Amino acid sequence: MPTLTPASRAEEVTATAFRDGMFSALCAGIPSSLAVAAAMKNPTFVKSTNWQSRTAMVIMPALFMFSASGEQKLRHKMEQVASETEHSREVVHWAEQQQRRSYQQQQQKLMSAKDGMTARESEVEREKRLAELYRQGVENSGVRVVQGDTLSVHHQLANFWQENPFKILAAMAVPTVLYIFHGKKKQKHLQLQSQIMHTRVYGQFAVIGMLLTLMGFKSYMDSQGRFITELEAQRRVEEMQESREQLLAQLEYDKKMTQERNRVLGKVGNQKKLSHPSYDLVKEEEIVVEEPIVEGKAV
Repeated sequence: MPTLTPASRAEEVTATAFRDGMFSALCAGIPSSLAVAAAMKNPTFVKSTNWQSRTAMVIMPALFMFSASGEQKLRHKMEQVASETEHSREVVHWAEQQQRRSYQQQQQKLMSAKDGMTARESEVEREKRLAELYRQGVENSGVRVVQGDTLSVHHQLANFWQENPFKILAAMAVPTVLYIFHGKKKQKHLQLQSQIMHTRVYGQFAVIGMLLTLMGFKSYMDSQGRFITELEAQRRVEEMQESREQLLAQLEYDKKMTQERNRVLGKVGNQKKLSHPSYDLVKEEEIVVEEPIVEGKAV
C-alpha cells in the first residue's frame, strides 16, 4: 500500500507525468517517422536534407510533445493532489462538527444501553463513527469506488478518456485522415486538389463525429465521477485520519504554548510589580501606626 508521505505523492505525480509524456511522444513520433519515411521516396527531399536533419524531423515533434504534455500533466496532477488534500481537510472539519453535534446524544445512548462500556470502548466507537464519516466524504467527492486493489482495463481507459479527450482525438483523427487521403490517392481520375478537398470534407466529418463522441463520454464521466479502487478510497480515509491527528496535535501544542506564555508573562509582571518604587511606598504607608494620645498630647 502506498505511503502517505509528501515524498511518495511527489513520486506518484512525477511517474504519472512521465507516462503521459511518453504516450504523447509516441503519438507524435509515429506520424513524424512515417512522414519522413514517405518523404525519402522523393529525390528532391533526399538531396536537400542530410541524416541529421532527417533525424531531427523524426525526434523533435516527439520531444516537443513529451515536454509539453508532461509539463501540462504535472501541473494538472499537482492541482489534483492539492484539491484532494484540501478536500481531506474540509471533510475532517465537517466530520468533527458532526461528531460534536451528536456527541452528547451518543453519550446518553451509550450510558443507557451499555452501562458497562469503558472509556476505551467509547473511544473505539467514536473513531469508528469518524471513519464512517470520512468514507462518506470520499464517496461524495465525485468518485466511484471499485472493489479490489487494481482497476480493470475499461476503468483505466475511462479515467484516461476523461482526463485526455483531445489526446485520444489526435491519436484517432490523424490516422483516419491519412487513411482517407491514401484512399483518395488511389483514385487516379481525381486531381491532387480534388483529392485534398475530398480528404478535408470527409476528414472533417469524421473528426467532428469523434469529437462529439469523446466529449459526450467525458461529460458523462465528469457528472458520475472517475473510478478509484477500494485501496485508494481507504488510503484517502487514512489520510483524513492522519490530518485529524495532526490538527489535534497542533491544537494541543498551541494550547500548551499559550498556557506557558501566559505563565511566563504573569511571572514577569509580578517581578516588575515587586521591583517598582511605588510598591515600596505603598507598603510603608500600610505599616504606619497611630501613636496613643494622653491628655491631648502625644506621648
